Amino acid sequence: MDDVLKAWGLADAVVRPVGVGTNNTSYFVNDEFVLRVHLNSGLPDYEHAVLRALGDLSFAVPEPVVTRDGRTWVPYGDGVASLCRRIVGEHPSRSDARQAEACGRALGELDVALAGLEGLPVRKVWNGDLTQVHPLVPSPMELMEEVPAVGEVLARIRPRDDLPVQLIHGDFAAGNVLVVGDRVTAILDFEFAGPGYRAMDLETGLWSFDSDEWSTPKPWPVSDAFRRGYFEWLPLSDGEIAALPWLQVVREATSFVHWAGRHRAGLTSYDDLRGRGERLLQVADVIRW
Repeated sequence: MDDVLKAWGLADAVVRPVGVGTNNTSYFVNDEFVLRVHLNSGLPDYEHAVLRALGDLSFAVPEPVVTRDGRTWVPYGDGVASLCRRIVGEHPSRSDARQAEACGRALGELDVALAGLEGLPVRKVWNGDLTQVHPLVPSPMELMEEVPAVGEVLARIRPRDDLPVQLIHGDFAAGNVLVVGDRVTAILDFEFAGPGYRAMDLETGLWSFDSDEWSTPKPWPVSDAFRRGYFEWLPLSDGEIAALPWLQVVREATSFVHWAGRHRAGLTSYDDLRGRGERLLQVADVIRW
């Protein structure tokens, strides 16, 4: 790892692991930086372009540190590595309504900022077109052979033209946020940022904070708090709100296809893929979409 860190003039740094994520592995470097090894989401050029284009926000985003020769990533093993400064905070509790409201407010602020970004290259993501999710899964209906029961759900998902589209985060979850008390200090992990249905970000955040509530009778105080915080910045249309159940199924289907691509790339087991399929079927069965 010293050879990689030399690119930033950090040879002989103290390195310790942060943890292994779905698409990357992270390390603290001198407790001042975070080194991310991107494993299967492709080169982070688009992600870095989004991060560098964002202006002033009430919280931080992990802006990439440039190497001595002007790059924002370097090759590392089977992937690439990038560096950002460490941001103070810890992940919020998914059962804390005050933190959930703060996270919803931060996501609304972020989506307003993302909507104003211009000049970024075109990228397809989160639009209901399951053929564009992963390059190794050009025909998602083929997945019926691997996880037979998902076919009926996948067949019902098609892109829609009645919902506003903009640049979105694409993977907003409690594990991708840092807080200090009730204050959001950072939103992380923009590797899935790209054009998509505006309401998808709200739906993804709701799922992250209310997945322990959605199968129980109302009231749902945590998800209601998250929604309330988001609407302070970005009230959605009635049509978007009505589409949230459909978007939740779309997100689960998109995640399933992404994991199928990971499985075909040898990055995850069939049991993992089957588990994702079972979760998709469970969500589709419970939600009226």
